[in-house]
Amino acid sequence: MTPTSGRAPGTLSPLRDDLDPDIRAFVEDLRQVFSQLGLGVRRYATRRFLTASALSRYLSGTRIPPWVFVADLITDVEEKRGPLTPGAEAALRELHRRASERDRGGREAQVLEARLAEADEETRRITTRQRALEEALLKRERRLTEVQARCHRLELRLEGEALARRGEVETWRGEHARLEEERAALQEAVVHLREALAVAQAELAAAEDRCHRLEHQLDELAAAPDGGEMAWLTAMLEADRRPVPELVRAVGDLEQRTRAATAMDLVRSAGQSRSVEEVAGLLAALRREGWDSHARTALAAIAVARPVGDLSALARELLREDMEEYLVVLLQASAANHQPGELAEYANSLGQAGMGEYAHSLLGAAAVVRPVEDVLAVIDAVPSGAGRAEAALRAAAKRRPVPDLADLALALRRARMSRECDALCREAAAVRPVGDVVGLIYLLENTGLVDSAQTLLSVAQSRTADYLIGLVQALPSDHAWTVLYRASLVRPIPEIAVLTGGLYVTGRPQLASVLLGYAVQGRTTEQTAQMLDALDQMQPGWDTLAREIGRRLAPDEAADLVAGLEAGGMARQADALFRAVVDGDLAGHVARFLAALDAAGCTRGHRDMLHRYTSSAGVRAQANLLLALETAGLTEHRDALIRSRYAVCPVGETGELMTRLTAAGGEHATGLVEHVIDHMVTARSIADLVSLFSLLSSAELTVVAHTLGDRAWAVHGKHFRDQMKRARAKQEPIRSRATWVLDDTPPGPIALWIQRTKTEPER
Repeated sequence: MTPTSGRAPGTLSPLRDDLDPDIRAFVEDLRQVFSQLGLGVRRYATRRFLTASALSRYLSGTRIPPWVFVADLITDVEEKRGPLTPGAEAALRELHRRASERDRGGREAQVLEARLAEADEETRRITTRQRALEEALLKRERRLTEVQARCHRLELRLEGEALARRGEVETWRGEHARLEEERAALQEAVVHLREALAVAQAELAAAEDRCHRLEHQLDELAAAPDGGEMAWLTAMLEADRRPVPELVRAVGDLEQRTRAATAMDLVRSAGQSRSVEEVAGLLAALRREGWDSHARTALAAIAVARPVGDLSALARELLREDMEEYLVVLLQASAANHQPGELAEYANSLGQAGMGEYAHSLLGAAAVVRPVEDVLAVIDAVPSGAGRAEAALRAAAKRRPVPDLADLALALRRARMSRECDALCREAAAVRPVGDVVGLIYLLENTGLVDSAQTLLSVAQSRTADYLIGLVQALPSDHAWTVLYRASLVRPIPEIAVLTGGLYVTGRPQLASVLLGYAVQGRTTEQTAQMLDALDQMQPGWDTLAREIGRRLAPDEAADLVAGLEAGGMARQADALFRAVVDGDLAGHVARFLAALDAAGCTRGHRDMLHRYTSSAGVRAQANLLLALETAGLTEHRDALIRSRYAVCPVGETGELMTRLTAAGGEHATGLVEHVIDHMVTARSIADLVSLFSLLSSAELTVVAHTLGDRAWAVHGKHFRDQMKRARAKQEPIRSRATWVLDDTPPGPIALWIQRTKTEPER
């Protein structure tokens, strides 16, 4: 089937006589191909998402269609009638080429369409690259955050475990150094990716603008057959002296004709060329008519194109017309596009016009969006005394990223603007969250700005108690202890109680203990009582805190605190802390605590108080207390406690005590076991001693049992041995020596002791 075969178009209107021969030849063949479908113009236009008028222009020769339309038409015909011969399709393509060359408007449209396709492809390519860069940046930033958090945790762990695990310190330090190197590499990668992303965003904006302009040109070209609308539009764009109401009507007319881009260009052109009063009137009229987007777009172009003097006058006009939201748009666009000197001049002009607040807003916006070197130039250019430099620094401190703040502080120091640098640090410390403040402190210290870091920390620790809790948790230990010490001196008692409880419930009991220790020192008895009462009213309560403090305070410090509480009449609080320390498993720690209490004359260290403690404590606590007294050399307290407690307690409790002491091992434990035995053989009955011997033997403490038996025999003589024999008779059958030899069952512990002492003379 060839393009020229088949029936005539039928329903199509005849071609004009003045058509170019090449165009006529192409259109005639195009009609022949279209007729093979057997469809009307409107139906096929709907199938291909075209307007009926556009398809009619293609088939009448008024407009040469793009080849993609012809290719789609051939595909539709082939699906219904069969394929065209290769020669026929090639001939139709050649006719299309010749017709396009004859049709100047069509050729321009094709060129523009090709350029639009190219620009769109470039836009999609840049968009893809931008997304890839954004994903890479996001991954690097997440990894950077993880590495920074891990570095911080490792720093804390290094400090906390340096004394306890010296062997592991070097391993953690190596890991920390490796992570530091990785963090530096990640930071550098983030900087490069940010720069690449900025370039990609700029390229994307340029490509989008190019697409917009090409689409606009295509719209103009599509409306150009009669030449009337384009001529009218050109006249409107060049008519700088037309009144504002006529321009507003023109914008509305263009919007109704779906020429939004052209209308926006009209507003932008008028805003760049009209007087300030007319521009303000135009913007006000556009807002009244509902064309707010055109007005805002025009403001961005005005901020770039108009000189600073015009912008200052326009700002006054906008404020007079009650269009403050447009004034904000104008200031933001100006801050992003003008040079630092121009911005300083602009701000000065606004200040002289009584618009000091907006001058501050202008400089603040510049301080947020402009590079650090531009911010420094703006601050250097504005006159002193009006507070404008301070306004810019406040805005930067609130909204710029933390690395930018560190760079800006360093630049201010290098420019000998120490006062401005301190102002920046103080403002950042007053408004930024904890993570930002701690990160900025770290960066400032690493760049050598130690004084600025101290200023930052000093202001930050003056904020609320809740903020201080987060700050202390995020800081390294040396900084955290400094903050806690200052808080203990200057914070009121209720806030110290809140801080102490907050640190404990958020997982930092050691810091809570340190703060409470600092706070008690130098406080009056009434203040200490007030603080402890406040702690009792909140979670976790004084008793829980006392247990934590007892484990973490140095023995001398804990003893001083117990003595101070006792002297202040806070017996319950003193008892809670005393029990918390004495319940500890470290006998040396408890020994130093008891020795300090005894030296201070504190009643909690007296014998009667120790006896009262042991009467309600378990055997484990009793053993620990006795071992601590033995270690501290408080022999009188030790002997008094043994006499008062173990002269009357059940034998089983004494056996458990001696079992625990033997298990503790060491010289002090061995000596203490012997002291307990000595007191037992003089204070307890023979029956109790025999029972204790059996208990120790069953616990496989044979040596201790024999020591008890020997000393009981030395004190009680024949009576103890006779009692042991009776106990053996109850526990073991009496056997002759011959029976012992024949029986494989070994003799019991009592029998062994009796046999061992049989050769000794009666006592």
